Amino acid sequence: MIVVKLKGGLGNQMFQYAAGRALAERAGTELLLDTRLYDRPYNREYGLDKFNINARIATPQELSAWPQWQRKPSEWMQRIGVSTRWYRELRFGFDPAWNSLGDDLYIEGYFQSEKYFSDVREILISEFRMKKRLSAENERMADMARKSESVMLHVRRGDYVSSPKAAEQHGACTLSYYRRAIEKMRENIQAPKFFIFSDDLEWARKNLPLPADSIFVTGNQLQPEVDIFLMAQGKSHVIANSSFSWWGAWLCTNTDSFVVSPRPWFATEIAGSSDIYNSRWTILEKT
Repeated sequence: MIVVKLKGGLGNQMFQYAAGRALAERAGTELLLDTRLYDRPYNREYGLDKFNINARIATPQELSAWPQWQRKPSEWMQRIGVSTRWYRELRFGFDPAWNSLGDDLYIEGYFQSEKYFSDVREILISEFRMKKRLSAENERMADMARKSESVMLHVRRGDYVSSPKAAEQHGACTLSYYRRAIEKMRENIQAPKFFIFSDDLEWARKNLPLPADSIFVTGNQLQPEVDIFLMAQGKSHVIANSSFSWWGAWLCTNTDSFVVSPRPWFATEIAGSSDIYNSRWTILEKT
């Protein structure tokens, strides 16, 4: 079996699941999820149960095969190239050692690169479909996105601007980035139809230079999986430095999709962070 530790919000959980699914498929084994972090007070909620994933939550008995006291010694052994039944992501960016990992493994990390799971893309597109039917309004929104030259534009602000720690680590995309991204869309797409997703729609309405027929998507604050699904129905994307809109763009099945993504992904350039980008995406400076 492969056990993956889940942490963070929905977008991060999807990265972790995707890496675990790819590893389990390669090994021909079962994928289990360690969700213990969500069993206690935490600022995020477990959300993968909203999708048609092919994994189950590990039992305490199954997790007992990886006692926590072994975690640090296993990490030291991993650093010097010794194989153990634990694998922890030690730095940002794809680790080539991933390709030699096998079965009977507990994995921990963020795995924010499609290099970990691009070989199971079709499986992930199928599994990251929602269990629940869309509301009539969201179904209408999805239909509009499919039938127009839709551009799904995501503005991530929230803790990126309100929390000094998050601002220092991530840094929100600037208005300049969005202006240049919108102009890129107008240069490359005839009559683009903009759909705006944000945790600060008021800021987006006041500041973004958008056509009058742009649609500001509301009503899904408690259903982030719905917004990810809706973004994936669009034909092109302007994403933020956020795993949330990363998945909205990556799950899009439009072969002519035009995606604009910000650089650096974090507040400053971090070694290995370029692995988060798809090679077909257009990269713009976010400042």
